[in-house]
Order: sequence, then structure tokens, then C-alpha cells
Amino acid sequence: MSLSKDQKKAMLRAYKEKQNKKYILKKAEAKSLFSFLRKKLSENTCDHTLRFSEEWITKKFSEDQEKINAVIRELQEDGGYCDCEVLLNCYERYELE
Repeated sequence: MSLSKDQKKAMLRAYKEKQNKKYILKKAEAKSLFSFLRKKLSENTCDHTLRFSEEWITKKFSEDQEKINAVIRELQEDGGYCDCEVLLNCYERYELE
């Protein structure tokens, strides 16, 4: 499949935007979330939901439903549609290696 010039430009623009993205979670918060998920997923199998991610996010931002929704949306935009995908797809985005 060959991409058109406009499709290539759109992909490049999306890539550049992703590189300059400012994340909602601070680096320390992201580390805490990922540590929490590693622990939970070592004790439980992933049920293909954001059950544990939502648990951590809700506890962290209990008074701010808008922020809870924004963090979940951000994880999903980076490919985290379930807890194991958050670990697999989002970890590098927060530059935690």
C-alpha cells in the first residue's frame, strides 16, 4: 500500500506532535502507576480492561473527575487500552527507561 503525499505529511505531523507532547502525569507519577501495574499484573492476569490503571488514577486524583478522564484518554491515545497495554505501549512515552 502506497501512501499519498498528504497522508505522509499527516503522519509526519502526528509524529512531531507526539514527540513534543506534554503529558498530564509527571514522571514520578508515571513511575508510580507503572510500578503499581507491574505489581498488580504479577498477582493477577490482565482482564483486557483498565481496571488497575483506573484504580490508581482514581485514588491519585479522587477529587478531579476531569483529570481522571484526561489521564485515561491520554493512556488510550498512546495505545493503553488495558492494563498490560499501558505497560507495554505507554512506558517509553514517559521516557522512564
